[in-house]
Amino acid sequence: MNNPWIKISQPSRNIKARRIDSQHPLNLFWAKDFRGRYLFLFDLEERSTFPVLPELAGIQALITEDEGRFSFVLILSEAANWEMFFALCQDLVHVSKNSKTNSSGFNVILARLFRWHEFLKKARSSILSEEAIKGLLGELLFLKRHLIPHFGASAAINFWTGPEGSPQDFCINNIAFEVKCQSGTTSPKIKISNIDQLCSQLPEMYLWVLTLGKSHKDEPDSVNLPDIIKSIYELLEQESTSLIDRFEDLLFQMGYFDLEQYTDFAYIVASEMCFEVKNDFPRLCPDNINTGIVNVSYGIELNACLPFEGKPDWM
Repeated sequence: MNNPWIKISQPSRNIKARRIDSQHPLNLFWAKDFRGRYLFLFDLEERSTFPVLPELAGIQALITEDEGRFSFVLILSEAANWEMFFALCQDLVHVSKNSKTNSSGFNVILARLFRWHEFLKKARSSILSEEAIKGLLGELLFLKRHLIPHFGASAAINFWTGPEGSPQDFCINNIAFEVKCQSGTTSPKIKISNIDQLCSQLPEMYLWVLTLGKSHKDEPDSVNLPDIIKSIYELLEQESTSLIDRFEDLLFQMGYFDLEQYTDFAYIVASEMCFEVKNDFPRLCPDNINTGIVNVSYGIELNACLPFEGKPDWM
């Protein structure tokens, strides 16, 4: 990830700016002020009714005026956080690329910033934990390998209900799917984090388990979050750009935004297994534990699941 502000010399007064993309319909700039702070600037050109601006952790948002020309400016408080700021700005550039006017572009950018406000107020200043990285990677691989090829991108994205609080990761018509990852270097077992995870209200339920081995990002068969997300973007673009917004919303809710550090977490897919969760499958459910017990988490040995191997006909 290249820092675009490094290429801009610090001015002695005011700001110095460089156009982000000459083909973009909006006048968007990387900029640096006389204090050396990193800026994102949108040249609005004319006065309009300015709404309340979002409050972003570590980022100041304001409207400036210079000889009758108005600009929307984002100012990064600490240059050390430039990667997060760059990811935010790149996202704004992307979502506004189809804007027809400055006014419509400004509305799109503001709406996006309010989503970033919700994300940043959780004080996520670093990448996800490795456990969360593998969990997200597993869900994305399930999307790409099984759901998108069979159901299409639009339906597949709508089946991904876990980020929005569903007990299971995917609800596919009348089937619930839970996705788990385990490391090839550990004993074959998975962790269940809540009492409802393997107890769906839908008629059928399956558990898909992916075994991952650590790898290097340059290995040809390795997978990492940025690469798999990029490949899903490309599939979504073939159907509808609105799907990309939906996909990005779900990634936001999972706590992910694009940072280069994620490429360092690369894995080889060693194997995948699928089990039908039914009858005496090894699990705990609300109706078989004592009243008053909450916040249950437990482990399951995969060897005990082998008698339940099975998958839907479409897999």
